Amino acid sequence: MSRLVDLGWTDFWRDALDTLEVEGEPARVVRHDGIKVLVSDGESVQHVSFPRSMQLAVGDWVVVSNETVQGLLPRRTVLERDHEIRGPQFIATNVDLVLVVFGSDRPLRQSKVMRFVAFAWDIGATPIVVISKMDLTDGGAGMVAQVVEWLPDVTVLTTSVDSGEGIDELFSVLEGRTGTFIGESGAGKSSLVNALMQDEVAWVGEVRETDSKGRHVTSHRELHLLPGGGMIIDNPGVRSLGLAADGEGVEALFADIEALASLCRFRDCAHDAEPGCAIRAAVDDRSIPFSRYKSYLRFVGEQGAAQTRAHDKRIAAHFRTEAAAAREAREARDGDPLTSSD
Repeated sequence: MSRLVDLGWTDFWRDALDTLEVEGEPARVVRHDGIKVLVSDGESVQHVSFPRSMQLAVGDWVVVSNETVQGLLPRRTVLERDHEIRGPQFIATNVDLVLVVFGSDRPLRQSKVMRFVAFAWDIGATPIVVISKMDLTDGGAGMVAQVVEWLPDVTVLTTSVDSGEGIDELFSVLEGRTGTFIGESGAGKSSLVNALMQDEVAWVGEVRETDSKGRHVTSHRELHLLPGGGMIIDNPGVRSLGLAADGEGVEALFADIEALASLCRFRDCAHDAEPGCAIRAAVDDRSIPFSRYKSYLRFVGEQGAAQTRAHDKRIAAHFRTEAAAAREAREARDGDPLTSSD
């Protein structure tokens, strides 16, 4: 198994493999374009087939035999987004670090920065904010100060592919771990992948001068082994990510405010106009900025909406299951209407 170590194989995966009752050799999914799946055993890469009922993602550990996926090891972390029509879509799995990339050539939006970071915390990964294209601005220090104010417990790195700024720091944080870049199109994610790989492995597109936005150049997801160790998963641009219904991202973002919530007079305090609200008192004495308080209310509202949607989906699934069971019972009792006779 030593050849798998470079791909992130650890005792955790070995123990998981021992509990999986399938025959074959372990491998990691290193590329997925929606139809074709490539896996690696640490030495070679092969195209494999897989059951259509098995939804695979880059970063998955699988068991392969005869160029076919026979089993899927449990996932430690899952990055996914909810599609209105197709449902949950996997972005990547078994990720240790989520590198949230924003270009310095466009204004930082607090809500978007915090939402991407909350998304990383929700899945159990460590977020790192990366401000790219530092050679295009003189206000980089101010942007870093903004992020540190919004997210005091999150590491912030500044990078420039042209000057080489921050690339060694990225190598350092990724050593021995699996990371993925997420962020808007045109933020420079593919350029950073190429800089880390020291090769043109990811397509780089043009960025519009009007709004500094780019085209979705990366159309597939791929895991790259970095020179010297570590892995990075290249992703298509992500414009928005929802908060998890039961995740810990909001709690981690607003740990200071959450701590005050336990001091409110009423257990069901909405932190608005209720008497004895510890959070409102902190806002009034300016120990909590009003803008941070408003962000907290907005994020809590979004998480509540996510909980409602998740509940409605569970109820709908329950009724579909009951209806299917009733239909099967009726057919078993009455016989097949196409073959039964009067």
